[in-house]
Amino acid sequence: MTKPQYLFVYGTLRRNRQSQSQHAFLEACDYLSDASMPGELYEIEAYPGAITGGTKLVKGELYLMQNPEQTLSALDIYEECAAHFPQPHEYIRRELQVSLPDGQTVSAWTYLYNRPLDGLIRIDDGDYLN
Repeated sequence: MTKPQYLFVYGTLRRNRQSQSQHAFLEACDYLSDASMPGELYEIEAYPGAITGGTKLVKGELYLMQNPEQTLSALDIYEECAAHFPQPHEYIRRELQVSLPDGQTVSAWTYLYNRPLDGLIRIDDGDYLN
């Protein structure tokens, strides 16, 4: 039995607030809960980028992936960090600890911004959908 693989999303992949529908890339995923990770969130170009570190929280959603290999492969292409994209990639995929509302933590894959922050606007409340 393989261990469950989780995905944390914080930006354009989050559910639609009105319909609660999931992004097409997350079809093979089960929404579990809202979640957060320690870090900071920045506005890039009509989409966000999160970094680790700092004293803030990045708010997002936690999913259980039913087919992690397929989902992560598709997301690596969407986030332009698959091997065939030019370096340095705008995003890198990392597994890190995210916190659930009840205080539990779980290890989840997420995509972190991987370029200089110069000139970017920080999203102080850490919630891209606000």
